[in-house]
Amino acid sequence: MKESENINNKVKPPQAAGRSFFGGYKYEIYLFAVSLIALAVHIHLASTLNLGNDEAHYYVWSLKPSLGYLDDAPMTGWIIAFFTRLFGTSQLSVRLGAVIFSFLDGFLIYYLAWLLFGSRRASFFAFLFFLASVIFGTVLSVMVLPDAPLVLFSLCFLIFFYKAVSATGDSLARTGRKALFLWALAGVSLGLAFLSKYTAALIPPSALLYLLVSNKNRRALKTLYPYAALGIALLVFSPAIWWNWTHNFISFRFQLSHGFSHPKPGIPLFIAGWAGQFLVITPFIYLFLIGTFLHPLRFIKRAASKNIENAQDKDSGVRVREGFLFSICLSVPILLFFIANGYSHRILVHWPDIGYLAAFPAMGFVAGFISGGTEENREKHSAFSGFLKYYAYFAVFSGFLFFAVLYGQIYYDLIPVGKIVKCIDMEKSLKKGGVFAVIPHMPGNPSTADITNDLFGWRRGAKDVGAVLKVYEKAYPGMFVLTNHYAIADELVFYGGFAPAVNIYNISDFLNQYDLWQDLSKINGRDALFVMDNKYMINPVRTYKCCFKSVKEIGGFDVYVKSRPVRTYYLYLMKDFNAAAAEKRLSAGSRMY
Repeated sequence: MKESENINNKVKPPQAAGRSFFGGYKYEIYLFAVSLIALAVHIHLASTLNLGNDEAHYYVWSLKPSLGYLDDAPMTGWIIAFFTRLFGTSQLSVRLGAVIFSFLDGFLIYYLAWLLFGSRRASFFAFLFFLASVIFGTVLSVMVLPDAPLVLFSLCFLIFFYKAVSATGDSLARTGRKALFLWALAGVSLGLAFLSKYTAALIPPSALLYLLVSNKNRRALKTLYPYAALGIALLVFSPAIWWNWTHNFISFRFQLSHGFSHPKPGIPLFIAGWAGQFLVITPFIYLFLIGTFLHPLRFIKRAASKNIENAQDKDSGVRVREGFLFSICLSVPILLFFIANGYSHRILVHWPDIGYLAAFPAMGFVAGFISGGTEENREKHSAFSGFLKYYAYFAVFSGFLFFAVLYGQIYYDLIPVGKIVKCIDMEKSLKKGGVFAVIPHMPGNPSTADITNDLFGWRRGAKDVGAVLKVYEKAYPGMFVLTNHYAIADELVFYGGFAPAVNIYNISDFLNQYDLWQDLSKINGRDALFVMDNKYMINPVRTYKCCFKSVKEIGGFDVYVKSRPVRTYYLYLMKDFNAAAAEKRLSAGSRMY
């Protein structure tokens, strides 16, 4: 009997072995489960929301494939063209690249964190921070912007670059081929990032900084590998360089003007840009990021003697220190660049996104470390460590809560943004002082203050514009549609079936892609139906009186979604277009980028 008991004690039941297997890979299981749930949510959003203004513009790019475009690098247009030709034209197919890339981004973030710190727990926290940040987990996971491929290829570069410098640090005789292959992959990834968005130009200086300050990997600078990788990146990017060469570098000049100019620099502009980052990363995650980089030495020192999961690493402290150094060098300079630049230039909320990619692994390591609950932590740092542990959990939770509120606002209009802005502006106009005196004025007007309205009503608006055009074409054969803003034209192209620079044109005070496409002489003498909405309002009579013989308002209409007003259209009849006068107006020196 005793012998039987001993055998039972020595032999593990099958279910115990199963538990051991799943326990060893529990974070990978969590990763797959959460990623699949997020993917389902992103597909739902991508399918039901109308295209935003920028998305519609990139769709119009895809109709005219090119090696370059005025606004930015060409990758986004290529991706949209690929998926729409493969699956047909729909809101989901236009956005499918962003949805798929975001799904892959989560796994890349997880792997990068494991590569840097050797901890599955840290990797999963890094993934959660990434997904809980609104800009990554919501905006770039649904909306097809240049940042979608930029984030994917930047993560690929970070992974290949770190593996390449680590391989180069070993004996060159043993790892020469491996290092060369990894450096080549890093170069290709960097080149694809360049082709996605020009802000990728900030990555090489940050990578150089890491090599300069890393005692372990500085020797890579003495080899040809980094320079060959940069050469490969420029070779991959060469189609866009060639296009700019043949177009007087118009795209590069446009981006420099767009990103480095603002009529009113100063503290308010700086605060607005920084506040935007605070919100799109979500406040509590942003504060956790600041804490991670303010006290990295504390975590490195304590981690050196702790049980990091990668037990076979003889010097885990060196690995953690190198991981932090990599994260700091590849993130902090980029983030500081945009923060400093925000004082004198307008910074859009998604511009610094590549600066956060290397930060998430370090944040994940800190969160995983302080939430590990080691005995020494409980004895020496019980109160503070306990606070940090639950703060890390709450930071992630707050990000997902922020998404839930945003989801409710998009579909159910939970917050009456327009009424709030109207009330604030009214109180400020009375100049009573108090709390309203310190609240900044929100740009635009109350009717356009809720930016989620940009994701609704375009299909209905295009249908009604098409119906009006059909009626007027009977009296004015050959009539074309004219807009004062490319965004309106782009939405009409996608939802109304108009053809850019064929039966829809754009003449505005801002240089845009239509200027490179349209030949105004082809519509000389023809009549136009002018379309404007309440977001991009101008005085059409004063603006276009030099280009037409007559300009007359013929009416307008409102677009509602579930009894919620989202847009007002204004329509004008413009007769006898004068192409020469329009060309003269467009060539005026006062025209802005």
